Amino acid sequence: MTIRAVFFDFADTLVHTEGFDYDTCLKKMQQNLTKNGLAVPPENFMRAYFDARDRFYKKTNETLEEQEFEERISGALKICGIELMSQDKRVREAIDVFMDAFADSMRMDDYVLSLLEQLQRKYKLAIVSNMSYADAELRSLKKLGIAKYFDAIVISGKVGWRKPSPMIFQEALKSVNLKAIETVFVGDSPIADVAGANQVGMKTILLIEKNRKMLATDTFQFYAARNVEAIIPYKTITELTQLPEALDFLNKQTEP
Repeated sequence: MTIRAVFFDFADTLVHTEGFDYDTCLKKMQQNLTKNGLAVPPENFMRAYFDARDRFYKKTNETLEEQEFEERISGALKICGIELMSQDKRVREAIDVFMDAFADSMRMDDYVLSLLEQLQRKYKLAIVSNMSYADAELRSLKKLGIAKYFDAIVISGKVGWRKPSPMIFQEALKSVNLKAIETVFVGDSPIADVAGANQVGMKTILLIEKNRKMLATDTFQFYAARNVEAIIPYKTITELTQLPEALDFLNKQTEP
C-alpha cells in the first residue's frame, strides 16, 4: 500500500538539542521561583529536582503513562519543605522559564524547512513526541516556523502516554485518519521510535547521525533480548536530506 503520511519524532530528529544545559535551565527556574516568594537555595533545589525527576522517570518507564511536569516541580518543592499545588500559577510560570531556556538551546538545520515543504506536497505530516509539558513544544514549533507544515501534532503531555506505548501511536493514526501500513515513522530512538512504531504496524526509518553515539541502556537491552526484530527499522539514514530517497525506496517495496 502506498505511503500517505510521514510521522516525525521532534527532539534530536527535526531539531538538535545537544546544546541543552540542564543546570542553566534549572537555575533560571529556581531564580523565577525565588522572585515569586518561593526561596530555595540553588543547590538544594537542584538536588530535590533530580530526586523528584528520577522517581517520576521510574514510574513512567514502568507504565509508559506520562507524568505531568508540574507534578515534578511540585514534588521537588515538597522535598524542600514547600507545599504547593502543581497547578499553582507560580509553578507554571517557573516551568515556562525552564522550557523557554530549553527551546533557546535547540538548533534546526537550514534544510529542514525546504524538506518539509517538499514532503508536504506529497504526504500528510505529523509529529509524535515525548514531552511532559506539551505547551512548551507547541511554542517551540511555532517559534521555529514549522508548526504550519503538520496535519497533526501528538504530544505525550496531551494524550497521557509516552512512546513506545502503542497508545500514542494509535492516537496519532486516528488524528490523520490513516491505517498504520499507510504511514512511516522517522526518529532517532531504536526503542521509543522504531520499536514503538513497528509494534503498531508502521514502517520505520531510524536516523543515526554521524558521530552520534547510540547508548546501550537497560531498556534497549531488554527489548533486544525479548525481540531483536522489534528494534530493527525498515531503513536507516544519517541525515534528513536522505529522507525523500528513503521514502521512495519504501514506496517501491509496497508496490505489487
